[in-house]
Amino acid sequence: MFRYKSGINVSYNRQGYIYFISRRYKELCPKEQQEIVNLCAESGGEYHQALFEFVTTDVTATALCLRHHISKSTLYRCVRKYYEGFPL
Repeated sequence: MFRYKSGINVSYNRQGYIYFISRRYKELCPKEQQEIVNLCAESGGEYHQALFEFVTTDVTATALCLRHHISKSTLYRCVRKYYEGFPL
């Protein structure tokens, strides 16, 4: 479910666009998929797999943080970088 993230320096409409494009990952062309993968790698660093899973699926932050052994603040920091650097 889309929720506006006030701590991210991106407008409400742009956040919605990024959220829904990211969730449609499997439907995107290979070039667009690669752009998302690259942005996750750039924004998430060593946590890129957790970030990718978070932005492309409906897994909860709590479940994802437990599975990937990261804190929610680290995940949210990566998510902020992802949204602020989104190219599409």
